[in-house]
Amino acid sequence: MGQMLSGKVVLLTGAGRGIGRAIAWGLAEAGADLIIVSRTRDEIEAVAAELNAFGREVLPIVADVSSRTAVEEMGQKALARFGRIDVLINNAGVQGVAGRVWEVDPEAWRRTLEINLWGTFLCCRTVLPAMIARCRGKIINVSSGAGHSPMVSYSAYSASKAAVTHFTRVLAEEVKPFGINVNAIGVWGVSRLWHQVAEAGEAGGLSSRRVREMMAAGIQPDPKENVPLVLFLASAASDHITGQYIEANSLPACLMQRVD
Repeated sequence: MGQMLSGKVVLLTGAGRGIGRAIAWGLAEAGADLIIVSRTRDEIEAVAAELNAFGREVLPIVADVSSRTAVEEMGQKALARFGRIDVLINNAGVQGVAGRVWEVDPEAWRRTLEINLWGTFLCCRTVLPAMIARCRGKIINVSSGAGHSPMVSYSAYSASKAAVTHFTRVLAEEVKPFGINVNAIGVWGVSRLWHQVAEAGEAGGLSSRRVREMMAAGIQPDPKENVPLVLFLASAASDHITGQYIEANSLPACLMQRVD
């Protein structure tokens, strides 16, 4: 992808592992300076050390995106260091509680929405004043196909991602006059969340069985497959795209038939 993001400052949440880590690597390779965020200090500092090899400026921040105070402090640290945020990527998220609606723990259900939806809202709200002042910026919200098609036994995750997608559409219209693009993407790859679904057993129902069958069939998408779409939406190439939901790596129907 060359240096398509050279000179850009990108804030990426959920960067400590899995798909977030792969995206962080892709952004660094494309020339971006980075603010990378995770709840786990050891993980985010390890990723920062890896990215330093690219010669980029990297600011690791430990923060829980569901905490308004933590997110506001994150934004202050980022702006104090770089003076601006060109791109926000809301990748932090959890799979959440598995089980049928009448059996799941209500607090665990609510916690899923706090991280996936409330966290996305808080991060957007925090970076937008600076973007609006510059009349430019890009926001990429990581959603999921589960927000469009029911992910059985994962009602909290499905509801949160459906909300993230529609929040993206509304926000895109609100900030369009300020030259800010807001889009949502569906990502997929073998990650901690992938394994959590596979290992959920009876509580995970059909969704868990489906993932286990795909793994047994050798269908295990690499997190790096999501990177090209992220780079495109973060770059000037997507300046006229906003308010959209785009899948990063949908599997061809011929592969899906192998696990029917």
